[in-house]
Amino acid sequence: MTLLAKREGMATSDFRAYWAGPHAQLALGMNGIVKYTHNRVDKVLWASDGEPAFTVDGVVELSFSDAEAMRQAQASVVGAKFIPADEPQFLRGWTLCVVEEQGDEPQEQCTKVLIPFHAQPETRNALWSELQDLDKASGMRSVLNWTVSTARREKLWAEPVPPTGVISAWLASVAKAHEAFEPESRLRRVVETYTTDGVAYLVDRLHIR
Repeated sequence: MTLLAKREGMATSDFRAYWAGPHAQLALGMNGIVKYTHNRVDKVLWASDGEPAFTVDGVVELSFSDAEAMRQAQASVVGAKFIPADEPQFLRGWTLCVVEEQGDEPQEQCTKVLIPFHAQPETRNALWSELQDLDKASGMRSVLNWTVSTARREKLWAEPVPPTGVISAWLASVAKAHEAFEPESRLRRVVETYTTDGVAYLVDRLHIR
């Protein structure tokens, strides 16, 4: 997962158009991609500190067939030269988080919320257990993405402290997504109990592959 901040002064519509157009077509030149999704931030639903701890206009989910395929793609001329050279055309910030996933994305179309956070490593199992219980009780679906390594671009800004993880939550509607971060909601309490600096981003998904 890569957290993106758009270039300063660039309209959101122009940012999204360039990201989904010339840049996405360039990225598809890498071999081994099995999933390529743009999560375009529509709104901040909630932030644990009042103001978001992260600067995010979009989140890329790019998955490869295996770790070797990812390594080869990153080392290719497209991954190592062409993509980094193209990014300043539409980006100010780029923060890569290589993650381990727990849980499965639902097949049906749902409203998606991404929640990056900071946390201590020992909270991981308890957080995932609480999310699973919440899924069973509420009908929500969640995936816990735990960061195992990070990277930054030399010529772009990056998050000073990358997120420890990102919760992907799927809810039945936009209204349900808003309800999920009301003060007494169970999801909000879980995030507040086990993490710090949590931010809930309502996103619009665009499946590239």
